[in-house]
Amino acid sequence: PVPLKAMGRFYREAVCVDPETSIVYQTEDRGDGIFYRFIPNVKEKLAEGGKLQFLMIADQPQFDTRNWQSETVKTGQEFAVKWVDIDPVDTNEDNLRYRATEMGGTKFARGEGIWFGEKELYFACTSGGAQQNGQIFKYIPSPYEGTEKEAEQPGKLILFAESTDENLLNMCDNMTIAPWGDIVLCEDNGVKNHIRGIKPDGTIYTIAANVGSTSEFAGVVFSPSGNTLFVNIQANGHTLAITGPWMNPSNE
Repeated sequence: PVPLKAMGRFYREAVCVDPETSIVYQTEDRGDGIFYRFIPNVKEKLAEGGKLQFLMIADQPQFDTRNWQSETVKTGQEFAVKWVDIDPVDTNEDNLRYRATEMGGTKFARGEGIWFGEKELYFACTSGGAQQNGQIFKYIPSPYEGTEKEAEQPGKLILFAESTDENLLNMCDNMTIAPWGDIVLCEDNGVKNHIRGIKPDGTIYTIAANVGSTSEFAGVVFSPSGNTLFVNIQANGHTLAITGPWMNPSNE
């Protein structure tokens, strides 16, 4: 194994990669976490180093997306962003998020699962929202993502969904994008966990429930054919294969 130290040392949860640029987007599982990206020096060769940056809402330094105290972000609201260099990144003091916040970084509530789709990505904030039941953000990269021209047409951050009812969605974690375009989420709440789906219009529906234990679902992903959904039950050490038909279960 080769440690990719230039990608930063923090309470990293998950990553996704833009296949066109090799830029790596990273979540931080802290209640006051930051959202990061890593721009490699050489595409597809992360071990050759690169630059770590954090997300900041343009013209709104230290913006708080968590909606804990008040509704600072509405569902569907769109923000232009800027990315800010941070260095040094290899610290053992777990202070990268504090330094980023001081420099204007945007706060997120326990960033966890993340997935790159068609020229956009989604990531889950497990304890986001007024009820702390979870938020899902959408990020649309700039056409000039990671280049000097990025400021001409910046990337966009959008609150895609926020749960106000734990019976619909309770603390989202791992996630993927279904072949038909819906978001598929695993819950991690320590009580009763489900696999949930979210349609493009924000409607939430249930795919499965773990009635055998309080363990979270994790590692949800579809087979290349789209016919099988694989998912793990973490504490049990089980991997499940759930077969379709999966053409569009959200319409059933």
